[in-house]
Amino acid sequence: MTRVQILLDKKEVLALRREASQSGKSYSLLVREAIDNLYVSRFTDSDIAGMAKAAKQGKGTRKFKNLQDARRHLWSL
Repeated sequence: MTRVQILLDKKEVLALRREASQSGKSYSLLVREAIDNLYVSRFTDSDIAGMAKAAKQGKGTRKFKNLQDARRHLWSL
């Protein structure tokens, strides 16, 4: 596992505390489950392998004229 640090607003922290208290699960486990349910489990292992292969080949990449355009694109996702 890799350690990450995130910032949450007050309502997110309260929701996380409430769910941890009710479920008996740790904050970390709840966050991992949420990520798994929302992002990871959307793709099969073969989907992920195909995406990795396409990324290595540069498929689906975009070229930006400057860093500002790239940042705008990232924030629009």
